[in-house]
Amino acid sequence: MTIPNTLAARSRILGRLRGVPTTALPAPSLDAYLQGPFGHGSLGERIDPATLVAPFEAAARGWRADVLHARPADWPQAVRAALEARGVRRLVLGRAAAARPDLAAALQGLQMTVFDRPIEQWKGELFDRIDAGFTFTEAGIADTGTLVLRPGADEPRTLSLVPPLHVALLRASTLYAGLPAALRTLAPEAAMPTNLLLVTGPSKTADIQQVLAFGAHGPKALVIVLVDDLTAPMTSAAAPGAAA
Repeated sequence: MTIPNTLAARSRILGRLRGVPTTALPAPSLDAYLQGPFGHGSLGERIDPATLVAPFEAAARGWRADVLHARPADWPQAVRAALEARGVRRLVLGRAAAARPDLAAALQGLQMTVFDRPIEQWKGELFDRIDAGFTFTEAGIADTGTLVLRPGADEPRTLSLVPPLHVALLRASTLYAGLPAALRTLAPEAAMPTNLLLVTGPSKTADIQQVLAFGAHGPKALVIVLVDDLTAPMTSAAAPGAAA
């Protein structure tokens, strides 16, 4: 069987395409979307985060996330209590979290692994022996109970995707009504990250026989430590860190 040579035909087609003048498409108007229910809080002044704590918690719990409350001075102890309650002995965290002396002191006695080397060097340990991953968060979305994470070199996205338990620290002051409202303030396009993760409850799927299963492609459980920094603002020493 002779295979026809289509190189000439392909060259002619590509040549015609390259010769077609191009014009920039007009940016679509988002006014109708932003004025609707999905644009909640994106127009006008920012909605007071204090009024978003209750709806965020309700939405997050609706997705089977656990929400624990803490104060700016004792959130490391709240993280420790959450880990102990779930029998965690081996924890992985990023360099930003590992550099915090208050968190390190609260986690003494646990086997802590810092994600500071290529995953190829310790993939077996990460997948087989790590009980939980800890991360900071960039923001919380009250309408859906969603966490916004901005992974980077100091806190790789693997921390929230591989261990069976994900513990995330969220400041109440970073709550927004909806995703457009959060993106308007965070403006990730100004310094576009490699990834911007949206976490809504633990990993789940219903692809197999329409039966809801957790942990199919990520953590089976999500614990959110919600820090009330609205009435007692955090100092630079007590803030969760730049990644938060």
